[in-house]
Amino acid sequence: MTDESQDKIVNRTGKTNEKNPVTFDRICKEVILRDELLRRNWSRKYEHLSGDFFKKVLAEECKKEGFPADTFQYKPPDDAIKRSPILLKPSPSIPRTTSGMIGLRSSHPQYNLEFTGRWYISPKQTIEPPVEPDEFHVRQQRFIFLG
Repeated sequence: MTDESQDKIVNRTGKTNEKNPVTFDRICKEVILRDELLRRNWSRKYEHLSGDFFKKVLAEECKKEGFPADTFQYKPPDDAIKRSPILLKPSPSIPRTTSGMIGLRSSHPQYNLEFTGRWYISPKQTIEPPVEPDEFHVRQQRFIFLG
């Protein structure tokens, strides 16, 4: 008899004790019903939060101002490798053995990521000013001033 009386006791938070299967079933049905109603009414209440609604409004505003409809559409970025002035080739396949080749990419000069060659010398921003006649000229430069 004490178990039956405990089943009907209301907790301090206001929730009923879930030991009673009938009450628990009713609660589950109510939760499912509320979820279903929320799912049905969500698009009507919260349509302004969806991306489709924003696209519709944006298309209307573009139409009013005389812009093409795709003015503010997302355009994928250009491929950085295609825009690069440095030609990079893909690496060869990785060797099957772990002890085969260490530093595989750097061992082939065509796959090297470090480029050397002639530097561009700016006529306006060289380290030494132009040489005047009868002036001492440094033949070999030993330092590069940065900054």
